[in-house]
Amino acid sequence: MEKTKDLYSKYYYIIVVKMVYFTEIKPTDHYLAEHKKDVPWYKVVEIIFSTKNPRKREDKFEIEKDGYYILFEIKDNVLFVINAKKVK
Repeated sequence: MEKTKDLYSKYYYIIVVKMVYFTEIKPTDHYLAEHKKDVPWYKVVEIIFSTKNPRKREDKFEIEKDGYYILFEIKDNVLFVINAKKVK
């Protein structure tokens, strides 16, 4: 029984750590001032919703997909887009 409990705990930990939960997506002032012209908001949202496992970098997350790079953080269940660039 103890092995099953340990296995369940490890499985639960993997699922919870890999998931990113948020209830809203908002742009930061930095994104609006510096990156909105390069990567439109609809494209940022599309990439975020089509990515299953963003990479964790310290307290932020990053996505590299389809020639784009997106950096965001989650605070109080709100996803804040910090940076969005086209990757060359």
